Formats: sequence, C-alpha cells, structure tokens
Amino acid sequence: MKILEHMAQDIADKTTAILGYPISITDKEGYIIGSTDRSRLGNFHKPSLDVIRRNGAVDCESGLEHAPENVLPGISVPLALHNKPIGVLGIIGDPNEVIKYVHLVKSHVEMLCLEAFRKETMHLETKMVEIFVQQLIHFKNDEDAEPIMQYAKTLDYNLETDRVCLLIDIAGYPHAPDSAAPAPPPADPIPLPYLQQEILDYLNLLFKKSKDDIVSQISVERFIAILPVKSKTEPAQLSVALEKELRKLSLFLQSKYNRTAAISIGTVNRGLQGVSESYRSAAKTMSAGKRTKKENKIYACDDRLITLELLPQELSPDIRTKLQSIIAPLVKLGSYETLAATFLAYCKLNMNRSEVARTLFVHRNTVIYRLDKIAELTSLRLDCFEHCMLLYMAIRNNERTADVDERR
Repeated sequence: MKILEHMAQDIADKTTAILGYPISITDKEGYIIGSTDRSRLGNFHKPSLDVIRRNGAVDCESGLEHAPENVLPGISVPLALHNKPIGVLGIIGDPNEVIKYVHLVKSHVEMLCLEAFRKETMHLETKMVEIFVQQLIHFKNDEDAEPIMQYAKTLDYNLETDRVCLLIDIAGYPHAPDSAAPAPPPADPIPLPYLQQEILDYLNLLFKKSKDDIVSQISVERFIAILPVKSKTEPAQLSVALEKELRKLSLFLQSKYNRTAAISIGTVNRGLQGVSESYRSAAKTMSAGKRTKKENKIYACDDRLITLELLPQELSPDIRTKLQSIIAPLVKLGSYETLAATFLAYCKLNMNRSEVARTLFVHRNTVIYRLDKIAELTSLRLDCFEHCMLLYMAIRNNERTADVDERR
C-alpha cells in the first residue's frame, strides 16, 4: 500500500503554507515524492538512504559523511509506520531554525499515514466481508461449499450455528401523501459512497455485538445483518428488540440524510444453505411487508399478514392460470379496479356490506350492486367462504402479475 506516496505532495504544500519553510519527502528508496519545489519530484535523493540507515535526525549540510552536490541545507528525519521505514521528511532551511519543527511535523505525518493505513485496512476488510456475504446468500446446495467455508475461517466466522438474516432497506424520505412530486434534493447532495459508509458504520454499531455477527452492504440501498441465534424462538423476541434499534436508525437517517429504513426478518437456519434460505425468506418478507403499508416497518416472516401477502407469490404456474381464468371476465371491464377494491374491502370488513359502504363512502345499494356484478361475471357465490377465498386469491394474484409486468 503506497500510503505516503498518495499524500506526500499534499503534505508538502500544506506544511510549507503553515511553516513558511520548503518541504521535501522521499520514499524509502530515496526518490522524491513530495516537494515544495515540484521540479524535484521523481529525482533520486541519495542522502535520504543515509537518514534511514541512521534512523535519526540528520543535518543535511554537516551531518552526512560525504555530502553530495546540490544538497539543500536543513534537517531530515526518517518516517516510520509500525516501526518500519517508509520514507524521509526534510525541512529545508537554517538547521538551527527548522530543528524545532521537524519532530512535530514528523509526528503529524506519521499520524496521517497511520490513519490512512487504518482506513485502507478497514476498507479492504469491508470489501472482503461483502464478497463473502454475496457468496453466502447466493449459495446453492449443489455448489462446492469448501471455498466458502475456508473464506469464513479466514474471517473468523462460525457458520455451524443457527443464524437469522435481517435485511435493512434504506429509502428516500417520503413526500407528503397529497403531493405527487418527489421531495426536492438537498442543496448540497452527499456523495453516495460516503452515505453508504456512514450507514454501514451505524449498522455495525447497532447489530455487531460479537465477532460472529456479520453486517454488510449487498446493494445500493440494501444492507444485511446475519446474526447467530440461540434458539428457534429468538426471532419472535428479536422482532420486539428491533423496534428500539429501528427507532435509533430512523432518527439517525432522518436527521442526517432525510431517509427512512425498513427491516425484514428471515427464517432461522443453520449452515451455508440455511443462511441462503434465511436471506431469500427475508427478501420475500421485505417485498411483502412493503405492500402491506404497515406503519411499523419491521416485517417478520412469521407475521400472519406477511404470510397472507406472500401466498400469491408461492402459487404454482398452473394454479395461477386457473385463478386468472376466474376473474378474466372482470379484468376486461373498465371498472375492474373499483370492483376489486370493493371486494377486498368486503373481505377485510368480515363481509359486512354496511361497513364496506361506510369505509368506501358510498351508498349500501352501490356496494350490493358491485358485489352482485362480481358474482354474475365470475359465477361465484359471495356468501360462500370458499368462493370468496378463491376470488380473493385470484385478485391478489392479478395484482402480483400486474406488478411484475410493470417492473419489466
């Protein structure tokens, strides 16, 4: 990692601006990589090798055994990272004057290098976890598990334990319900990589409680936490605990970035295939949860409302075709959306026509007319639970088909 090379010129320029003395920085091979006098960049500076060998401050005029020509007066000191030499810092000027600055500047440069090294190391670790998670969540049973298990061992993760996947979706702050226009962008947009890293750091604070907790980004606005659980019943308790974490996350996102979050909880499973299944369960749960428009943005795979929403997705192609044929006469009508909405309200309100009329702000006779029209076109009895269940699934299946077509 060429840390010093990346920042040497910037350090030279800024230090000269503050101290008023020219600065020279060489790498450990003796080549100038940062200089107030940019014409010197790339030149070989042999005295720097002597400074590294001595491992101490050297007066460039009198401290060298054989001072070569064109050596400028000043003080040079070695730069080190983790006790290994990475280059030489030189402050050009009267040695008696610049000596009081050289150790301060040396400490500052080494601190900058250490911080840059830390950030680069963290970035590499984050990328390694991202690659590992992608392999993990997309694992298929017929694939060779050994490379992923070795990867897990390298990262010190134990996969031979029950785990649950949490998906965290980050969305733009919603605009007001009565406005079709999206919210205006902030005056000073935040770079997306910076935003994503900030969110990832915050999610690590919330969910990474032990070395076996895995937190990563898996797409532009989706993150994942793969957490070990002690029992199959823990996700039920987790749903309650997540309410507190979601409040913290939402407050953080809304106050800093004008964004919101939703969390879905997958099934509890063990091993590579188990984690992959938990991820797929969480992904389906997230999609279904968003369609329910629940105020509480925590969606659990065992929630009955989520299960009901997921049913149309799990139907076989043959059953879907049969359901579509049931409502084909309805779909052809221009009033299909109105009739479908009336029937869904009829189901939700326990088949109470008066309640449906009040909810839809229409006369009860209008509700009766619409339901009779549905019964006539579908040949279904709407006072029969089994027939209503069939029609309900047919309408929900049609909604799903329309959503898929729209995404295409």
